[in-house]
Amino acid sequence: MTEEIVATPGWTDDRLDSVFAALPASSAIDAARNAYEACLSVSKSPAAPSDLLGSEFAHCRPALHQALRAAGVDEQGLSRLNLALEAVEAEIAAGS
Repeated sequence: MTEEIVATPGWTDDRLDSVFAALPASSAIDAARNAYEACLSVSKSPAAPSDLLGSEFAHCRPALHQALRAAGVDEQGLSRLNLALEAVEAEIAAGS
């Protein structure tokens, strides 16, 4: 019997490193980034209804935003980050 391991595509780690490089270096931001990547690794079931397509990561970014705000990232920084994260999530959802 084999067990399916849920993970993000191999390129995700490098892409997130690039996205988060724009933020100040801190252990709190690193922890938030790692938690976000872990959240992304949990994907929607293949049998989920088609009206749920694209929503599998909906719960990941609010938790990230909360952690980044607590780490001192301002709303402008979050807005810039969002655009890049949306692109990463879309690529993961598309199976790239």
